[in-house]
Amino acid sequence: MRNILGSEPDVDRLFNPKSIAVVGASSRPGALSWWPLHLAVTKGFAGAVYPVNPTQQELEGLKCFPSIGAIGQPVDVAVVVLNAERTPEAVAACAAAGVKAVVLPTQGLGEMGPEGEAIQAEMVANARAAGMRVVGPNTDGFANLTSGAIGSIQPLYADAMAPGPVGLVTQSGATSSSLMIRLKQHGIGCRMVVSGGNEVDLGLADYMSVMVQDPNIKIILSFVESIRKPADFLKVAELAAELGKPIVLIKVGRSEEGAKRAAAHTGALAGADALYDAMFAARGVIRVSELSELVAVAKMFLTQGAPHTAGVGIMSVSGGQAGTLADKAAEAGVPVPAISDATEERLTAALQFGKGFNPCDLTGEIAVNPGLALQVYEGFSGEPDIGTIVFARKHLTARASIVAAGLLGEHSKLPQAKPLAIYAMDGEITGEEADAYLAHGVPVYDNLNDLYGACAKLARWSAFQSDRKDRAAPAVVAPGTASYAGVVPDADTKRMLTDAGIRLAGEAFAASRDAAISAATDMGFPVVLKVVSERIAHKTEAGGVILNLADADAVGTAFDTIMANAAAYLKDGTADGVLVQEQIKDGIEMILGCKCDPQLGPFVVVGTGGIFTELLKDVAIRPAPVDLDTAKTMITSLRGYALLDGFRGAARGDVDAFAQTVVDFSTFIAREGGWLAEGDLNPVLVLEDGKGVRTVDALLVGHD
Repeated sequence: MRNILGSEPDVDRLFNPKSIAVVGASSRPGALSWWPLHLAVTKGFAGAVYPVNPTQQELEGLKCFPSIGAIGQPVDVAVVVLNAERTPEAVAACAAAGVKAVVLPTQGLGEMGPEGEAIQAEMVANARAAGMRVVGPNTDGFANLTSGAIGSIQPLYADAMAPGPVGLVTQSGATSSSLMIRLKQHGIGCRMVVSGGNEVDLGLADYMSVMVQDPNIKIILSFVESIRKPADFLKVAELAAELGKPIVLIKVGRSEEGAKRAAAHTGALAGADALYDAMFAARGVIRVSELSELVAVAKMFLTQGAPHTAGVGIMSVSGGQAGTLADKAAEAGVPVPAISDATEERLTAALQFGKGFNPCDLTGEIAVNPGLALQVYEGFSGEPDIGTIVFARKHLTARASIVAAGLLGEHSKLPQAKPLAIYAMDGEITGEEADAYLAHGVPVYDNLNDLYGACAKLARWSAFQSDRKDRAAPAVVAPGTASYAGVVPDADTKRMLTDAGIRLAGEAFAASRDAAISAATDMGFPVVLKVVSERIAHKTEAGGVILNLADADAVGTAFDTIMANAAAYLKDGTADGVLVQEQIKDGIEMILGCKCDPQLGPFVVVGTGGIFTELLKDVAIRPAPVDLDTAKTMITSLRGYALLDGFRGAARGDVDAFAQTVVDFSTFIAREGGWLAEGDLNPVLVLEDGKGVRTVDALLVGHD
């Protein structure tokens, strides 16, 4: 096992202990403090189990010890089921006794305010000083359902929970149990399960790293409230991608309150949740929004693998439902590609009453000739743009449904067959038909949102896996030496950007009316005048930008107007002067920006500019730095890309030059991310193909 985080040996021992102690074990069946001992002795764990309770002589048929130190044998894991007042002392006793890890279901510590946080911090510091790891507090505990090693207060484990190929990590015990129940209903078991709780020591990435490296775990499912160690999580995500194991998670907390306080336009466009989306996308992590989607993706991947493309081939026992499924696919962003003429002709010949296109209505003939479904499945499987075949079925007369299920199930196992998923139009499948699909590992869905979501998300994951094999690792950028707080002076901003390779519009500073006229005359008309003041971040809002100045008189008048507007805006001061800037004609306005999160790191933001910046919020975000291919992918993903691609006969923009500017700026923010909080280049004018780009205005803001 690779030790990429340093915690892997400890977590591996946690999931595979040779001994478990329960401190505070209860004799009252059903009490939370009763469950850990009961589960440890009844679920097949082959190691030693030690109850600890000074008021009992024997529990669950085992000798009960008055203290953890009285055991006198090595203890790999101790589950401490005591209240918040008694837990710190018990943890200290475990550390003194050489226990390797403690599981703390205790509530009422760090979540109860500063006093509880201080007690919790001291408790953890003492544990770590002794080399002991901590799970929780506020955790349901852990389970290895293959070995029966369970250190948990969760009564669900008393039920028959068959182990399976899923690793489950949550930060909510209630969610963990709910998800296990859902998985069980679909015949999916977990091998390892843990609830992280407050994660004062071991956390999300620590557990995931061990699960990802377990050869019997094929997929990781997770419910995440906070990624407390993003750098560790990214390392594990990289490892999961290398090993071909999807991480599928719900990340809660989509609040954009932080964006409201952003100084830069792109700061507002790149809120905290958007940064998580970008981080997940860059590492191939699949994000979903509800528990049913977690199950849907797991069910598809574990039975059919990941489709090579999101396109679906639809065959249905109902013509009306064939259209409905196609409409729903379009709504979900899942293509329903046309099939080749040869395939269409072959399928039409097989269908007595229908046409062999996609979506395909099998007509009522399917009730007497269930082999039709197989013929269409075979035909669709040969189409390169189809990744998954969806069979919309209902109960048919006689044994037609059962026969069709058997034929489709057997064919789905052949190498040339595309992934197959069943949509149960009547809500469920029972009896022999259900058995046939289950026996052949064909997933059944009663919800098109979940089915199509699984197809689309796994197809993106599949594409990510293919691309990563051909893409070099992200460049390592040495940190810079600059340091600023608040809005960076305009001159310093432009100097740093010029040094970074960013092409700026020609300009000159003017502190007086005559100097502005002289600079404009030398530069050539038309020009733009912009206010210069460290106290004015957004010039337009202060009436500090005037365009299309065609002669000296216009420049003089504009200077007077801008200085008056600035004085009114500032109320207690005046602007330093104006910037006289060449006015670039016919460029396509784009925006390029950044957001540097203290925890998640630097991100580059590319978007459609002009009036569309905040109206459409049409942006693409990636962790910085990016390479040229990624920059081009970001640009082409924008709805506004059509403007760059010769919209309505206009000249095509210099996309290559813009992409290189994105690369250069992303390298700059990766280097300066230690002090840089946010910023934007707005507008960036993309000129006609071959003529490059010009950055007209720029704002950089340092962390306060």
